[in-house]
Amino acid sequence: MESSVRKLLYVVPRNFDGKYLKDFLTAQGFSQELIKHIKKTLGLDMFHILSVGEEIKIDIIEDESSDIEPNPNLKYEILFEDEDMIVVNKPADMPIHPSQGNHLNTLGNALAAHFNNRNFVYRPITRLDRDTSGVCLIAKNKFSAAIFSEHIAKNLIKRSYLGVVKGNVYNALHINPNLKSIEHLNELTDLELVIDSPIKRVDDSTIERCVAPDGEVAITKVFAIRYIENYDVSLCKFILLTGRTHQIRVHMKHIGFPIIGDFLYNPDYTLIKRQALHSSELLMNHPITHEMMRFDAKIPDDINEIIR
Repeated sequence: MESSVRKLLYVVPRNFDGKYLKDFLTAQGFSQELIKHIKKTLGLDMFHILSVGEEIKIDIIEDESSDIEPNPNLKYEILFEDEDMIVVNKPADMPIHPSQGNHLNTLGNALAAHFNNRNFVYRPITRLDRDTSGVCLIAKNKFSAAIFSEHIAKNLIKRSYLGVVKGNVYNALHINPNLKSIEHLNELTDLELVIDSPIKRVDDSTIERCVAPDGEVAITKVFAIRYIENYDVSLCKFILLTGRTHQIRVHMKHIGFPIIGDFLYNPDYTLIKRQALHSSELLMNHPITHEMMRFDAKIPDDINEIIR
């Protein structure tokens, strides 16, 4: 299988004149693990003293590959791709990772086929539930993965979702006095609220989550967009300020407006056969160029049929 190589070229700026190569690479975002990898594969002296204007050539060699069977028959949309990342619009009913019972139908299988006979370690950065559609970010090399991991930890990668919930969310914003008594729920404007309620795994369950005082911090912004009276559902926009498993689904059930079609938290399939949740927007900085980038995934047909 053909090795993948990401070639990087740096020119030493004045503020690193006389500094060690190791310090320069650390400042560019290279992790200690990656610096060790570069030292081993390229034989570079990390205590080499730099000079202004000196060129530093780094090859990040990918000589391993994830053990994922390729499946070229899976349908998905590539929104963007370069040497460092790939952004896709994942359809519903596609898991992110292969697992028991899902060996050939995942995004990992689709991307293994996309990288046909080239080394590719599967590194999904933003993960979606199987039945949540929309934007997914995948790193293509060790360096971009390390940068993205740091960005995730610092909440620098912003994600927005669109979802359809049961009931009239405007009641929560304007009318329902009981909603405001729920712990950690604060109304910000007449169209926006924040749910700041910790989430943990339900006892004796491997997948289900719930709001609990001893859970992990979880914060979701909710924006009311439209109430569809015929179906008694509301279209909402969600912005995650943390990234807990099932966060939007658990928070909306907690305040009495569950996502429709959700097999765990609201198994009502009258209007849709899967949870009506879509990762619509991703805002981020490129890991190498630092350019601000935005990606949008159009609303899929099954959700569109409800809201239009």
